[in-house]
Amino acid sequence: MKNANIDILPLAAVALTLVLIMMVVSPLVVTRNSTPVILPETHTSERKVENDLTVSYTVDGQLLVDDKPVFTLPELESTLQVQLLRDPYVLVVIRADKECLHSHVLDILAAARHAGALRIACATKKYREG
Repeated sequence: MKNANIDILPLAAVALTLVLIMMVVSPLVVTRNSTPVILPETHTSERKVENDLTVSYTVDGQLLVDDKPVFTLPELESTLQVQLLRDPYVLVVIRADKECLHSHVLDILAAARHAGALRIACATKKYREG
């Protein structure tokens, strides 16, 4: 009886090609926030975008959840509660303009926490020297 050898090289080549294609295409597809917000700059690194729940707060006081307007903090909290019932571990990203008052951002963070968010992050832009 002959030993049967399975050649996995073609399979590995196809898999690596698919990974490269996904790496190139995913940044173009994943960006889903069209609300213009000037983020504060920090020395932290940028992270990869997941299926996040994004709360945007503009300099003129407009509050949006995934680019849909929300008018009050209680309405924000109830909207987040509905979204968090589907997945309690979804990351809630707060995108606040750098000119916004710190106390308003803290109120948004408190509303997200009160809504049951287990993972909360504040979006920033990487600091560029020079």
